[in-house]
Amino acid sequence: MELPRPESRVSTEGTLLDYGTATAARLLGSAGMDVEQGRAVLRGMLSPWGERPISRRPDWHSDVCADGSPIEFSAAFSDRCTQIRVLVEAVPDELTTPGAQKSALALTRVLIEDFGAADGRLAAVSDLFLPDEDPTGFAMMHAAVFTPAGEPEFKIYLNPNANSRMTGRQRTREALESLGFGKAWDAVVEYARRGFDLDRIVYFGLDLSEGPESRVKVYFRHYDIAPADLDACMEIAASHEPGLLGGFCRTLTGRVGAIRDQPLVSNLTFTDAGGCAPVSATAYVPLWLYAESDRAARDRISSVMADVGLSDDRYRSLLNHMARRTLSDGRGIHTYASVRVHRGRPRMTTYWSSELYDRYPPARYQRG
Repeated sequence: MELPRPESRVSTEGTLLDYGTATAARLLGSAGMDVEQGRAVLRGMLSPWGERPISRRPDWHSDVCADGSPIEFSAAFSDRCTQIRVLVEAVPDELTTPGAQKSALALTRVLIEDFGAADGRLAAVSDLFLPDEDPTGFAMMHAAVFTPAGEPEFKIYLNPNANSRMTGRQRTREALESLGFGKAWDAVVEYARRGFDLDRIVYFGLDLSEGPESRVKVYFRHYDIAPADLDACMEIAASHEPGLLGGFCRTLTGRVGAIRDQPLVSNLTFTDAGGCAPVSATAYVPLWLYAESDRAARDRISSVMADVGLSDDRYRSLLNHMARRTLSDGRGIHTYASVRVHRGRPRMTTYWSSELYDRYPPARYQRG
């Protein structure tokens, strides 16, 4: 059962650009990364649409965050390094899917021309995911990944249900074929063993880079599934460490059995180097409906990090820079968490909403 929803209070000061660049600077500075580089990237990703005041909430409920905020930050932790990430959806001036396509393509051009992103794979599938005829839903989301060394990396997320002329299943299969991963469809079908109504394809991800390790990702939303059953599906990836997901979900959600209030999400990742077999499978556990506050979510995440052998010091430090309120006064900051163990090395990622519009976001993406 969903937790009670107290009255929500939100911050409406400044612009989206002000918020995004300031938050990125705090997180990158705390992680010892290049703050000026991060500011430049965020200005490119948020201009010009980020100039709108936060108080002027658009009638465009973004897919980026549970409360509709168009900016999400996240951090990935391993024993080697920390990554800082930002995900955005360019809010269109014309609040329609064609308007969203226009804004998304403009942002893509900025990433290519100013920051060296590669668009070869996007060009190969753009007609599928950015159709001229009767487009619907979101158009594209863009992410930047910052590491202690090297240039930022970029990726995009496309809408498999971009119009009604093709199902998400059909569009994903055709996209895989266009990118040279036609045989990967067999793995997708095997993974969605309960059928594409219960294991629904919801995003198609591409790295905006070239080379054998550049990734193609198929994302699923799993309805009424027990973590142990999803864990068994994930064994299709040779790198998957079985048995981890059940305990991870129980600690983070406090639930035993199937996850229903807010469905689990996962992806299969393919690369040229890995061929048509998935090189990894990752599950994302929703958090905002399963804890009474972000303080409780924080404590649960710290517990999981201890279980897998990661210190929570960096996580807690970054969370302090992310939060703009007392953690007990809301449950909208933490949205998802994921964990993977590859060759004995754990990696955990936490996803944080900008919480621009709601501290107690309701359930999203219900079946039907």
